[in-house]
Amino acid sequence: MRKSILPRRSFLKSAGAIGAMAAGSLPGANAAIAGGFSTSQNPANDPADTKYPKLSMIVPYSPQTLRFAASVGYEGIVIPINGNTSDLDNLTNSQIDKIAATARDVGIKIISLDCMFGFNHIAKDAGERKLARSRFLRALEVAHRLGCKFVGTFSGGTNGASADAQVKEYAAVINESYLPACEKLDLKIGHENYPSEVNFATVPAVWEKLFALVPDHRYGLEFDPSHLVRQFIDPVQTAWDFRDRIVAVHAKDTEIIQPVLQKVGIRGERWWRYRIPGQGLIDWPKFIAVLLQVGFRGGIAVEHEDDFWDEKPSTGIELPQARKNGFVLASRFLRQYLPGRLD
Repeated sequence: MRKSILPRRSFLKSAGAIGAMAAGSLPGANAAIAGGFSTSQNPANDPADTKYPKLSMIVPYSPQTLRFAASVGYEGIVIPINGNTSDLDNLTNSQIDKIAATARDVGIKIISLDCMFGFNHIAKDAGERKLARSRFLRALEVAHRLGCKFVGTFSGGTNGASADAQVKEYAAVINESYLPACEKLDLKIGHENYPSEVNFATVPAVWEKLFALVPDHRYGLEFDPSHLVRQFIDPVQTAWDFRDRIVAVHAKDTEIIQPVLQKVGIRGERWWRYRIPGQGLIDWPKFIAVLLQVGFRGGIAVEHEDDFWDEKPSTGIELPQARKNGFVLASRFLRQYLPGRLD
């Protein structure tokens, strides 16, 4: 997730737009491979109506995008939400129901909502913090009405605060506010591990502290292996270590450009870049084997941030052909490792 290169786009552009849309060789890995696939070890990770993971794509909502996703082998979409707008407040139940009906008509499931930028749950400013929390609760209501079983977010960040202090504050809002709502709405929530000033909980050492304070498994990880690669953390072993707290997955790869890294070091720039799955360093067969071994049934959502398979959209074109090509290649690559139809 690169905010500067590929910013999060919301399907909630404005109240008018909403109405228009509504109308229209690691120990864990080896154990997983040797042990066979089980679908009963972690049945709680099930936002879908099948016993297998749901291959999906992260895209702003539109009927055209839903039809494209279905046509190239995806089972669902994940819709990004911008918390810096008031559109969640203006979205009516009838509009939400229309979006859900459109998805059903084309055979696509809305897997989840991703509430990232604009949702700083532990912002230093009290007003920003209050607004982020209220809008996240509203996002949970919208997700429930759309038939989702999961909502993703960032952990937030407080400038100048220690990791322990941030863990304590974030755990408190989860336990006291978000989990009661999740229990009522039958939802799970979790944070993505994107390194950012507004997302402090991005490494295993912090996750251990956070989960010790939030033992309820309705809260977990929206696990993105690409962000671990760029931090030189093994994503397969980490997935195995935190297998019982993975509630959603982002499918994105990372390439390390060694000649550049050797010159600029890890504090430099342009020594790594995100790629579509299969065109970076992640061992996808082993990673997916871990998920299948522990009975993961959530969404595996392709997050397309690969400049090699993208172009700026022309006026009136929601997904340019180059970007569509990237999603097609990602689907073809990942589906060979997932149970289900191979046609």
